[in-house]
Amino acid sequence: MICSIDTCFIIDWARYSRRGLLYRLFDLCYITEDVVREIKSEVTAEFVAEGLARGFLAFYPFMDALEPIVRDVMSVRDPRIRRLDPPEAYAIAIGYREGAVVLTENKGAVALTRYVPKYSSVKVWRSIDVLRELAARGLINLGEELDRYERETGHRFPRREGGTAGRG
Repeated sequence: MICSIDTCFIIDWARYSRRGLLYRLFDLCYITEDVVREIKSEVTAEFVAEGLARGFLAFYPFMDALEPIVRDVMSVRDPRIRRLDPPEAYAIAIGYREGAVVLTENKGAVALTRYVPKYSSVKVWRSIDVLRELAARGLINLGEELDRYERETGHRFPRREGGTAGRG
């Protein structure tokens, strides 16, 4: 299984102590230069370098072929969909062209696949979806990992999705 990754996902995931679990779900993860240019933290840069060295992360080789898809994605005007920036649009385009799972925390990307029929076949997974898949495969205890992920990354999952946000 392959995926494409955007900046918001990789920044959070890099802070997670069990980030190597991503290697258990996917054989290959495409990344673009736009995503790498947005990385500022040493932790995230180290995670990207590790992924590239392992052959898990790879720069997407057919960027020119994505341009029409990226322009189309970025031109969507729907009040239910937040406008996507280029890194997220490229991740969606890779998902669309290659059948890759798109890893993102961007709500606009999730909404795009929900409300634009052309892109409804693109699978978009947020970190909570990745954790759920890991649990479904028996690789983690979901409750423990949701707590760990929130504690380590500062990312809060909505309570309705199993997170602690809104508790207390």
